[in-house]
Amino acid sequence: MALITMMGGSLAYGDDALLKDADFALEEGERVCLVGRNGTGKSSLLKVLAGVTELDAGRIIFKDGLRINRLQQDPPQDSTGTVYGMVARGIDVVGEALARFRETEVVAEQEELASFIEHHDGWVKDALIYKILNKMELDPECPLSTLSGGWRRKVALAAALANEPQVLLLDEPTNHLDIATIAWLEEYLKAFAGTVIFVSHDRTFTDHLASRIVELDRGKLYSYPGSFDDYLRLRDERLRLEELERANFDRVLAEEEAWIRRGVKARLARNEGRVRNLAAMRKERAERRDRQGRAIIKITEADRSGNIVFEADHINVTYNDRGSENVIIKDFSPVVMRSDRIGIVGPNGAGKTTLIKILQGLVKPTHGYVRIGTNVQVQYFDQYHEQLELEKSVADNVAEGKSDVVINNKSVHVLSYLKNFLFTARRTRSPAKVLSGGEKNRLMLARIFARPCNVLIMDEPTNDLDLETLDLLEEMLQNFPGTVLVISHDRRFIDNFATETWVFTGNGEIETVVGGWTDVEAYYRRIGKSAVDAVSGKLNEVEPERNKEAKAQARAEAKKEAPKKSKLSFTEAHELEELPAKVEAQEAKLSEFDAQVADPALYTKGPDAIKEVTAQRDAAQAELDALYARWEDLMARSE
Repeated sequence: MALITMMGGSLAYGDDALLKDADFALEEGERVCLVGRNGTGKSSLLKVLAGVTELDAGRIIFKDGLRINRLQQDPPQDSTGTVYGMVARGIDVVGEALARFRETEVVAEQEELASFIEHHDGWVKDALIYKILNKMELDPECPLSTLSGGWRRKVALAAALANEPQVLLLDEPTNHLDIATIAWLEEYLKAFAGTVIFVSHDRTFTDHLASRIVELDRGKLYSYPGSFDDYLRLRDERLRLEELERANFDRVLAEEEAWIRRGVKARLARNEGRVRNLAAMRKERAERRDRQGRAIIKITEADRSGNIVFEADHINVTYNDRGSENVIIKDFSPVVMRSDRIGIVGPNGAGKTTLIKILQGLVKPTHGYVRIGTNVQVQYFDQYHEQLELEKSVADNVAEGKSDVVINNKSVHVLSYLKNFLFTARRTRSPAKVLSGGEKNRLMLARIFARPCNVLIMDEPTNDLDLETLDLLEEMLQNFPGTVLVISHDRRFIDNFATETWVFTGNGEIETVVGGWTDVEAYYRRIGKSAVDAVSGKLNEVEPERNKEAKAQARAEAKKEAPKKSKLSFTEAHELEELPAKVEAQEAKLSEFDAQVADPALYTKGPDAIKEVTAQRDAAQAELDALYARWEDLMARSE
């Protein structure tokens, strides 16, 4: 029996039919990717499958006792409590007890909660929470109030995973995740014992994970087995056949309309049937839903910039955090030439946005300087849409109160221009605050492309964009004669436009690799490293492959002139030899504490014993981290 079965499902909001006589069945163990244009109803369908929204018509059948968890597209609004508390409270039965156990300091309440948790085997969930938070690099004790919306969404994802449901519904799970976390999520979901339905426009993520792709198109669901490329091929063939069928239908309808206009009377039974068939055909044609058109993306080009667009000299960015100095960017001297197309990758918080703001002169580096070339006109796409005025209408955000915009020296009515970005006339009058994530991204594109530029700088422009718009954006970037710098975690997107990739590898180090993401992977394979490790921010000792052109040679010469790293002393060399054994012994010690924490017997000894073992385990982890850091430092200096 299928886990979820929908038969003849229909759902509409106002005049928009999101589902119309749609059928769907979800089998155990499937990993289904749900795709479709922005606004077609993918998120609404997930709500139906989660049992949150009821169908207007049709039936949906759930297997008895089915546990379903859903990750919403928007970040959670609740900002009270800690990261651990939010994740724990997403778990059935014991979640609230686990959260309260960590929050309360009342001994009697702790004992009561510990007894409840042990009775329901909840300490296993506690260990799972810490495992997931560690993998996602989330601090359990961090207050939610200090986190941005993107980070709170990451916590919500951790909560959905920690509950281990039988069916997991994920709405754009890769949005705002860096490549290393996306790669971890892929592996986690591959090993997940349950069934997964996820909405995603990340083609690499979909290729690696999906066992089936389901497209929501004009209220119907179409299923495609195989890879993402197989889906595109089969979808295009379906649309081609549909177009032929509709053309034949329209030809027959035109012939029947001509017949009825000749005044033929329905005296014969044959004629009466023909008239009834014509009425049915008219109704069918009136109810036909045409596929939404493609966006038309054109950019207003400015005069050419000089050959050198940005030239940076030994940029350094540091900040103090509780007395310790953190390095964000370390001695980076890029030269960006006209027509360069540069992809920028790295972990969240590594400093990618800071770097592009420094290049624009919006932020000053701690040391070093940036020279901006002649006739440089920049348009900047920021990932948080800070340029949008949410209370103003869509049209006013683009035309600033005017009725026309000037595109490549031609005056175009703002409604006609916005139609190219798939905004209806009614939607253009709506305030920007009511737009979906995908619509806000399209509005941002419409806004910056209506202004002349010869340099495009874009910070995560692909979030929430549907596949067709994503393809068009790639094509536009490939053909744009100016200069492009894009921060993105979409590996295929980078592959399709970038001629050079900057990789943030940790401790402020930035490597430059010629080509896109595939070239980054190939480069790190050649030197025996992992590209995913590189973009996780944990790989900083690798000397990058250098571009042989003049700008890369200049950077290489600057590196040669820098003071060389000191060699190890005799004592340090001896310490390095002993470190592997020390690390192994410390890992064994940490494993013993993990076993104690996972043992239910510990929680019968009272809160003092629990706190003591937990403190010892944390101290062992801190000592192991220090050993690893010392090992990495000595290894880097010994090379």
